Amino acid sequence: MVLRFNRRKIVMKINRAYKTELDPNNKQITHFIGACGMARFVYNWALDYWIKEYERGDKRTGWMKLNTKLSELKQTEFTWMYDYSNWVRVYAMRDCDQAYQNFFRRVKQGNKNPGFPKFKSKKHDKKSFTINGGEVKIKETAVRLPKIEWIRLKEHGYIPVNSDKICYATISEENGRWYISVTVEETIQEQEISDQIIGIDLGIKTLAVTSDGIYYENPKTLKKAEKRLKRLDRELSKKQKGSKNREKAKIRRAKAYEKVARIRKHILNEITTELAKTKSIIAIENLNVAGMMQNHHLARAIGDAGFGEFRRMLEYKCAWYGSKIIVIDRWYPSSKTCSNCGAINDNLTLNDRTFKCDCGLEIDRDLNAAINIKNTAKYAEINACGESVRPQSIAAVSVKQEAGIGSYV
Repeated sequence: MVLRFNRRKIVMKINRAYKTELDPNNKQITHFIGACGMARFVYNWALDYWIKEYERGDKRTGWMKLNTKLSELKQTEFTWMYDYSNWVRVYAMRDCDQAYQNFFRRVKQGNKNPGFPKFKSKKHDKKSFTINGGEVKIKETAVRLPKIEWIRLKEHGYIPVNSDKICYATISEENGRWYISVTVEETIQEQEISDQIIGIDLGIKTLAVTSDGIYYENPKTLKKAEKRLKRLDRELSKKQKGSKNREKAKIRRAKAYEKVARIRKHILNEITTELAKTKSIIAIENLNVAGMMQNHHLARAIGDAGFGEFRRMLEYKCAWYGSKIIVIDRWYPSSKTCSNCGAINDNLTLNDRTFKCDCGLEIDRDLNAAINIKNTAKYAEINACGESVRPQSIAAVSVKQEAGIGSYV
């Protein structure tokens, strides 16, 4: 049975974050540092309180009651908190509560490494704090925050001024630069999605190949910047530990790595947005990225390509734009299977960039894999419960039937 999908228009509300760089003056930077210190203090104070409660065997105090207790102490012991917004304290308390509950949830699930929350460090942890969206005002060139008034933006017009609702805003510091991430509620406009299903094969030589013959080149941002990064690493290693010059060298190196990450993220965003907006159904393989990273010959190249980030972006963007994702079982031999007759070539190696079959087919191996992924997804049947079952009429799959060959996300 072939699945048929009609054209449709979608309208939905989503929460979307807009992150951009601030241009604060020295007074505002001092306020940011103090607010980050307050968020770190509240997080550590709450975690210490709950740890002591657990050791005594007492019932855990809810974060709202604990926040009230800290608000009372603010009037006597922690009067310096009046210099900052109350929302800094509230969100820091909520974050600690969530981390604490997540630990016990993972323990109940039998996770071997549940990850108990750690105390935040002034030196090593990221500096950030969050405030409620009701206290944030936005215009094209600046944002207004409580206790600090208007702050200039380096990028004008990026954060939407007339959004449905401002949920919250997070201010953070990265390598000496200050950023604001504003989460707003938006209504996605109606748009028409074509009735097209494609398969995508991810790779190192070419980042992504679609079944309709479109190749997305791998930017290889880390490889291109490798020479400069090595030089910065050498400069850092020669600086005396604890010196100011070493701290400056650390920032220079961190900025270089940050640039690499941003270029990669920008390209992945462009590709995934185009696919999610224009395709009705997208089929990808369930790659074992963590296992692939164990191969020290390919780990750097795989990490540079960003397979995991590609899938993550594709999943939430498909949810935004009304597309669907079918995830193909990782053991399905998409590269070794002939997309024409279904025969499997077990002798195919990574060095073989062209797939040749006895039936006469000669095709690029990545394109062949993408077509197989598309064909497998095209004939996958979904039962009433939404669970995937085996495809029943496809030559390429009939050679090797496997359970769980396709599933919807």
